[in-house]
Amino acid sequence: MATAQDADLIIKLYDLRRDDTMRKARNFMFGEFFPTSLDDFKAILSNPDLTQQSAYFRQATSYWDMVAAMVNHGAVDRELFYDTNGEFFAIWAKIGDFVPELRGLFGPQYMVNLEKLVAAHPNGAQRVELMKARFKGMAERRAAK
Repeated sequence: MATAQDADLIIKLYDLRRDDTMRKARNFMFGEFFPTSLDDFKAILSNPDLTQQSAYFRQATSYWDMVAAMVNHGAVDRELFYDTNGEFFAIWAKIGDFVPELRGLFGPQYMVNLEKLVAAHPNGAQRVELMKARFKGMAERRAAK
């Protein structure tokens, strides 16, 4: 059963998402970054002209992996978290297909917490697929402009 402490932590996590830099990171992840291969990740991670995009990528993904760890370890009630959050599905939709390859770059623990959180959700796979379809449409519309 969720507690007032769980609710307070969820509100604090939401407030962190409203930080100016975090908003920019989220905007980058959801509106500008549409990876189709490992090379897309390597480009933002290694190109000195893309250091801001690299920072945004690392901030958004590490934030959600950290939050997932809190939920997975019971610091936040899982059901309350699922009822009040969905953005973590979007992050996984963006990177999940590439995580095995990204672990070659970042190590075997890369995004393991987020992967576990998504997998534990009863409709996690369906939600991720819906997000992938949405992002595919966004990428196509962006490319057509």
